[in-house]
Amino acid sequence: MLFLRILEQSQRWAYRIHARSYSAQSITRPCGFQLWPAYFSEAEQRMLLAASLYKLDSTEPRQSRRKRKEYWKSYHEGNTGTLTDLFAPDAMYDFHKGHFDGVIHDFREMHLSAWPLEEFPALKPVLERLHLLCPDPPSKIQTHLLHLASYGEILPHVDNLEASGTWILGVSLGDARTLRMKEIGGESGKEFSWKLPSGSVYLQRDRTRYEYLHSIDRISDESHSRAGQRLSIMIRDHYKDPQI
Repeated sequence: MLFLRILEQSQRWAYRIHARSYSAQSITRPCGFQLWPAYFSEAEQRMLLAASLYKLDSTEPRQSRRKRKEYWKSYHEGNTGTLTDLFAPDAMYDFHKGHFDGVIHDFREMHLSAWPLEEFPALKPVLERLHLLCPDPPSKIQTHLLHLASYGEILPHVDNLEASGTWILGVSLGDARTLRMKEIGGESGKEFSWKLPSGSVYLQRDRTRYEYLHSIDRISDESHSRAGQRLSIMIRDHYKDPQI
């Protein structure tokens, strides 16, 4: 399968770890936020991205899968040099225009009940490394895949209190985007922003989950050029009813 052969072609490419601020207060991270800017190697990123796309692709109509299959058959292997070559062109995917709450635009998503370890046996140690960063064990977490188109974005929002628990862990794969956070209410109105390069992992917990608006920009850099595709692996703890 050409898609999997592309996965095996690894070239070293530099990560530019860049965390910039857009206010004087963004030099200090808010309590409850952690960032690992280069946690996963390129080989680990390829494994995570390929397995995630495999699961997302399996949920789409047969016609879409056939279209991508023909694309990969005709794809010239000499062009496969970076992680982003694992993405097919935007037009090959059935991206949703808007989420039910109007926050996410041009995306695919799914709740992941199980990783495809049979198809990707080398994925297991990568997942073990990922789960080391989770505050709770794997038996008490839920995993969500979110694939943004090159022109996709996530508007400022606060997570649904009843959708998950007190923390969320995000893995960034593909194009680098900027995560922006803004404190809700109060006189300080603190704002923070960080570049999320591919292979980075961030953790939001407690008050940074529910007292800060957070968003993912559509553009990838200050030149306002169009971004590339991005896939996030989002891991959350389950909601715990405080009355129980």
